[in-house]
Amino acid sequence: KYVDLVEGAILHKTTAALQMAEWKNDVNEEIVSINQVLSTTPAGNAALGDVGGKTEAIQTWIRSVLHKVLQYKAEHRHLLNEAAITLQL
Repeated sequence: KYVDLVEGAILHKTTAALQMAEWKNDVNEEIVSINQVLSTTPAGNAALGDVGGKTEAIQTWIRSVLHKVLQYKAEHRHLLNEAAITLQL
């Protein structure tokens, strides 16, 4: 059983748009890892004030994926700038 943490189509579309295979593989590994982590992590009990490990795992995962996408976006912009400079020469 898999958890759709974010709109799956959007995440997969974003992953497909990544220009480097290494970037795509990295984000795809993140997707696989969260499903593995969640399958063995306790949910907690909100009534007792225990958010559980799943909430923390999801929050950490979202931060990690967002950080990577932003990093890849910056790297992509850098590569485009280098290509534009080369074309101007």
